[in-house]
Amino acid sequence: KNNPARCAAQTAKRKAKLLKATPLWANFDAIKVEYQLANWCSEATGIKYHVDHIVPLQGKLVCGLHVPNNLRVIPAVDNMRKHNKFTI
Repeated sequence: KNNPARCAAQTAKRKAKLLKATPLWANFDAIKVEYQLANWCSEATGIKYHVDHIVPLQGKLVCGLHVPNNLRVIPAVDNMRKHNKFTI
């Protein structure tokens, strides 16, 4: 809220990373299901849920892909706590 230009720049950078990290063979229907599941969980529980990349797209040690088997639905608070870290 205090710095909309910085927020817009970060959002643009993330979208570009998503595009580069999404291979042509990715199953877009399965990816869409993950986002629908997150929305459903948020509505059903009243707790905000996010779609998390298990292996981050912009990690320091590893970089993952935007594909269904690298996605999971977790509570938003856990996703924000995780940041950009790769944890097993």
